Amino acid sequence: MLRRDYFIKQVEEFGKVLAQIMSLRRNGRFPDMLDELVRASQKYTALEIELVEKQPDEALVETLTDVNRLNDDQMKFMADLLFEKAEYYLSTQGEGAASTNCYRKALAIYRFLKEHATLNYSLDMHYKLELLSKMHL
Repeated sequence: MLRRDYFIKQVEEFGKVLAQIMSLRRNGRFPDMLDELVRASQKYTALEIELVEKQPDEALVETLTDVNRLNDDQMKFMADLLFEKAEYYLSTQGEGAASTNCYRKALAIYRFLKEHATLNYSLDMHYKLELLSKMHL
């Protein structure tokens, strides 16, 4: 029961952090947004988001689940952070390889979670999956 309460608290806390990241983007505070993405990645997944960005697409999910031992919640956190990192690149550099790379990785994780995860249904993840699938990455 204690472990479940911890994860619920962590998910709620992450939601607030994600809202903060989106607010920073909306307000054009991109250096602060990038700092918060880096901090959130370390705090909620114990991984550096830059290293995840460099992972080959084919090995991404396997590396995150088998090597880095991320659970379903942490996988969702990473997908959300990669999605926001793609939005960061889009806002600061325009469409390009960096934003596409992050979108592609977020999509791979969301697809994995849809097929294999034990998470509750997420409307947010559903909409992101739809959006990313339509982008033909």
